[in-house]
Amino acid sequence: MPIAQVSPERIEQINSKLLNAGAIGFLKGTIVALASGTYLSYKYNHGPNKRVFLPQMKVGYFIAWGIVGITFAVENAKISVTKDLAEEENLKREQYFQQGLEG
Repeated sequence: MPIAQVSPERIEQINSKLLNAGAIGFLKGTIVALASGTYLSYKYNHGPNKRVFLPQMKVGYFIAWGIVGITFAVENAKISVTKDLAEEENLKREQYFQQGLEG
């Protein structure tokens, strides 16, 4: 469905859905970063190992996982929005077809 045919309310709904998906994806990414970062930091910074993960690397690791989470969540949301728009367009086509048959 071309964007010109979508109502402004629907566009606002789609935008909010994508923003929510991005926020949830960022949270999931940060949870993965915290869990795996804590494990890796403990494994490689204790015992006979020298200090491997500097604070700058930890921040970069955290940001990278946040971006990965945002990317995957928004892509999945875009796929579901595209499917929803296609279903709406099919319903409109069926209605127009039925109206054409009746009158």
